[in-house]
Amino acid sequence: MKNSFRFVGKFLKLVCFGIVPFMLLSGGSKVGVTNNELDDGTCSFSINGRTNFHIDGFASFKRITEPDNFGNIADKLVLSFSDCDTNKMHNLEIVIASTNTDDVGVSVGKHKIKNIHCLINRFSGVYGFADLSEVGELPFFVKSGDVIIKESISNKVDGNLEVQLENANGESLNVKGSFNALIKV
Repeated sequence: MKNSFRFVGKFLKLVCFGIVPFMLLSGGSKVGVTNNELDDGTCSFSINGRTNFHIDGFASFKRITEPDNFGNIADKLVLSFSDCDTNKMHNLEIVIASTNTDDVGVSVGKHKIKNIHCLINRFSGVYGFADLSEVGELPFFVKSGDVIIKESISNKVDGNLEVQLENANGESLNVKGSFNALIKV
């Protein structure tokens, strides 16, 4: 009987003074998630203009390599963003095109928006459009700004964008945020 009391006593001491403190210490404190950290396949954009709102949504991309009519090769990275809220139709698409023959694909770094006043032949730069139901029926086109690609691997593209959009009536919107896009299959 004494041996069983000793065993139970030692067991309780081990649990109380050994295992419980270890579990409490190993849990540690959790670091808060900042707005810059996104799950894979998501985007978070603030939109400011006549109407201010926020888009938290899905992000995907696809890579396209295609020759034009003159045989010049263009590498394109097509980024697509849409709102998670099914009641709202918010879509934004950005195309980064590169005709640089030194690099394969679209490179990591800052890509400037280029104004397009003619057909897109041998175009190297960034262009895009947005269909945002919150601000009306007219589509918006990317007018100025930058897209920064921080990481680009085979199945994931991370980055930030800060662009100005404009519609046919001259209304403008500023879009700023970050994305973590997964490859579109």
